[in-house]
Amino acid sequence: MTLELWLVRHGKTVFNTLGRLQGWSDSPLTPEGCAAAADLGMRLAASGTRFDAAFASTAPRAVKTARLLLSHAGQEDVPLRFSDGLRECCFGGFEGEYVQTLYALLAERQGYADAQAFQTAIRGADRFLFLDAAAQADPLALAEDHERFAARTAAALEELRRAARGCRRVLAVAHGMTITAILKNIDPAATEYRSVPNLSVSRLRSDENGVWRVESVGQTL
Repeated sequence: MTLELWLVRHGKTVFNTLGRLQGWSDSPLTPEGCAAAADLGMRLAASGTRFDAAFASTAPRAVKTARLLLSHAGQEDVPLRFSDGLRECCFGGFEGEYVQTLYALLAERQGYADAQAFQTAIRGADRFLFLDAAAQADPLALAEDHERFAARTAAALEELRRAARGCRRVLAVAHGMTITAILKNIDPAATEYRSVPNLSVSRLRSDENGVWRVESVGQTL
């Protein structure tokens, strides 16, 4: 049996609005984020889309998004499980920092002219520069580099696949960089180095042998 996975990024949060890194830290969904999660659930209900199981990162912003979505989709009966492996990348001592402030710091440390030049680089060929640069600069030495992050998210996807055995379609609510990492683990060309939008859907499919393929990336329904 094939398995269809709907990867949904959590709703907009206070830190998203302020331009701050969240990572393993958390901030609440904004009223807009809550309303958008509910709206996505209602649109899924209207389209007749049903899930056999649901998963969410253990971060409260992902858990609340999943519960709002399932509730407004009329699928409160769908079992919801939680996964540490689906959490966002850990930024260590940079948790809660303004994103632009960190870009400027890393640009200087990496020898770029300014933050804009650094941002251009991380959206180009050197896709893992940001994670590796942040990990190298982290004063607490807790931030994940791209190898650790890629390994964690790949393991989380495999754990999800095993847990969803016998299911046809499942939901997983996670985070922007987590979803991007999962997509890149399967198909490096599936997406540029960017974060998928809040409450967008990226669809994957696993065949009977557990081989995944990317069917869509960051779609807004």
